[in-house]
This record gives sequence, C-alpha cells and structure tokens, in this order.
Amino acid sequence: MRLAFAFASLTIVGYLVAGAVAYVLVRDDLRARQDQRITEVFTLIASNVGTDTQTELIEAVRNQVAVSRANGDLFLLTSGAGKVLAGNVTDMALPPGWSDHPPGDFGRGGDIPYRVFAGPVGPDTLMVGIDYSDLDALGDTIQSVMLWSSLFALVVAFAGGAVIAMRVQRRLEVAEMTMNRVAEGDLAARIPLTKAGDDVDHLAEQVNGALARLSSLVDGMRQVSSDIAHDLRTPLNRLQMRIAEARDRTAKGQDATGALEAAAGESEAIGRTFSALLRIAQIEAGARRERFSKVDVGALLGSVADVYADVAEDAGLTLHWAVPEVALPVSGDAELLTQAFANLIENALRHCPKGTVISCSARKLGGMAELSVRDTGPGIPESERTHVLQRLYRLQRSRTTPGSGLGLSLVKAVADLHGATLTLADAQPGLCVKLSIPVIQRT
Repeated sequence: MRLAFAFASLTIVGYLVAGAVAYVLVRDDLRARQDQRITEVFTLIASNVGTDTQTELIEAVRNQVAVSRANGDLFLLTSGAGKVLAGNVTDMALPPGWSDHPPGDFGRGGDIPYRVFAGPVGPDTLMVGIDYSDLDALGDTIQSVMLWSSLFALVVAFAGGAVIAMRVQRRLEVAEMTMNRVAEGDLAARIPLTKAGDDVDHLAEQVNGALARLSSLVDGMRQVSSDIAHDLRTPLNRLQMRIAEARDRTAKGQDATGALEAAAGESEAIGRTFSALLRIAQIEAGARRERFSKVDVGALLGSVADVYADVAEDAGLTLHWAVPEVALPVSGDAELLTQAFANLIENALRHCPKGTVISCSARKLGGMAELSVRDTGPGIPESERTHVLQRLYRLQRSRTTPGSGLGLSLVKAVADLHGATLTLADAQPGLCVKLSIPVIQRT
C-alpha cells in the first residue's frame, strides 16, 4: 500500500504541475489575444478621425458603445481640455498605455478586473477597456477540470498501485515461503518464475542460482563425507595394522623399522589426500581468484608436457605436444592451471599401458582457448565420465594403482574457478579431456 500511495502521489503531483503549466500558457495566450483585440478596436475607432472635426470620431465611439452594450466593454473619449466627448464611463484620470483596474474604478459591480489601453487620437484621448471575464471563466473551467481529473487520476492511481503492490506482494510471499523451505533444509526449493521477465524475475533467477550453488556445495560436502568414510577406511586400517605390527615387533625385541616406515608412508598418503581435499575446497570457494593475472595457457601446457616427456619415455609411453606460436592469453592462476595440466597428464601416465601415445594440444576456437590431453589408452566408459569428476571416486580397475581419486576433481574445481568448460570424450580409442577457457579479447 505504501507503493500504491507513492505511485498515486507522484501521479497527482505530476498531473497538477502539468495542469498548472498548461493554465499559465493558455492564460498568457488569452491575455495576448485580449490585448490584440483592444488594439484592433482602438485602431478601428482612431481610423475615423476627420481632418477638421471630431464628429466622425465621436460617432465611432458611440457605435462601439452600442455594439458592446451586452458584453460591457469600456469606451471613453475626452478632448484635450479634459471634456468627455463620448463613452460609457464617467471621466477619470487614466495613465497612458496599458493598465489593469478593478470594476469599481468605472462604477461597475463584480470583482472581474478590466484591461485598459489609453492613448492619443489627434488632440483627443481615447480609452478602450475589456474585462477579464474570459480568463475568469477559463480559470473556473480549469479548476473544475483539474479537480475532477485529479480525483479520477487519484482513484485510478490508487487502484493501479494497489494492483501492482498486491502482485508484487504475492510474489514476495512466494519467495518468502521458498526461503523458509530452504531454511528448513529443502535445498531443492526454487522461486517460481513468471513470463514477465521483470526485475523480480531477474532477482529470482539470481536467488535460484545461488540456491543451486548452495545445494551443489552441500551435496558435495555430503559426498565427500561419505567418500572419506568409505575410501579412507582402508588406508586407516592399514595404518593401524602397521602400527600394531611395529608394536608387536618392539615387544618381542625385533626390528620394527620396516613396519614404522610403512606406517609413515600410509600416514603421508592420508595426509596428501586431506591436503588435496582442502585445496579443492579452497578453489571451489574462490579463494584464489584475487591471484588471477594474464596467463598464456598454450605456452603453459607446452611447458608442463615438456617436463613429463622424459617420465613418459621411462614408462614406455610416448608424449608429444603441439601448441600455437600465437599466445592464448587468459585471466587465471598460473599455479592452479599448471597443477590441472599436470594432473591430466599424470592420469594418462598412471592408467595407460605401455605403448600408449599421449597428445597435448592447444588452439584458439572462437573466443575460447581449447586445451586437450588425448591418449590411446583404455579410456573411461561414458556412464562413468560424470562420476570420475567427483572427489575420491575411482574406477574399479584403478583401485589397485596408486592414487586418491582426486586428480580430476581438482581439474574440475580449477575449471569452474576460471569459468571454463571441462569435457571428457571418447578418443576412439582412449580418452580425450578438453578444457575450454575464455581468452582475453584485445581492445
């Protein structure tokens, strides 16, 4: 209702201001026309001046008095000596030129003033006056119109404002109910959108996006908690067994160095897993965004591939790369992008058999820098490609190889931080991982 009142008040104020301006303009125009009419009548009478007599002039004034008797116009002709020669008012001293006078000055009743012009006509003085009755009638008409129009506009404005306010209120109530559901734990609740496409819909889209992000983060936390409970149980059991073995050896007076070293290795592996989880959480929270700078991702991928070339050769695999000579500048964190590229190459090295060919490439495609790591290995089944991006998820065949299942999860987090798109596709044979990052457009 406050919105309706404000809307109505602004409408009325605007309408009154517009009406007042219109009244002033019309009034000034009518005054100008009235002055023109007085001037025309004065000129008409003055044109009757004879060369040696006042008869024609007096007769012209009397004719005008007779014609204007119904509307009450004023006429007065006096001689140079001040004698009244003709007219319909008594003699009175009038200043030359234009002047306004109340009707009482001419012995007339009422309260409508007169507009008067007095000037010489030969040796005589002629006065012509017309009252402001037209302006007075116009003022009454405008006041009446403004009054009824204002009342009508007020009713329309209040009704329209009330309708708008109620519609907005209903939509806000729906949004409030949605947020209450979210507060009660229903993270799938969303504010319904209308087809209006207005500011409320735009705000609802932003809120729904934030809720989707919140739901995704909460689901991720639940998934991580579940994955930690299941996937870290085995290494923790192994650590416990190593410690128990070292304790038994020590109690028997035997050398426990090997058991302690194995326990230390298990502990370090668990520590690396938790560090990787913490790093992914920091990336997803956007904590590294302030470190963004201009990075040539093509050259960066080439540098990482060059480092791993000898490692691939020692493992019986072939690694080659092709990057353009033209820079592919993006806004990003060079350290995180290096880690992402290293993870992609390490995954290929770890999970592909000898003889596999790994290819790294970079190119500009439209407004994106497309970076890919392709191998001719066993690949990943299409049904598993979404799952391998989750934390601690590992394919069944990979559970016997070293790793924590966090490599691709970190790559996904880095891609999201940079507004990039990460896709896993069939390389026929093998796997092709593509990372598409927006390039910095030259201005």
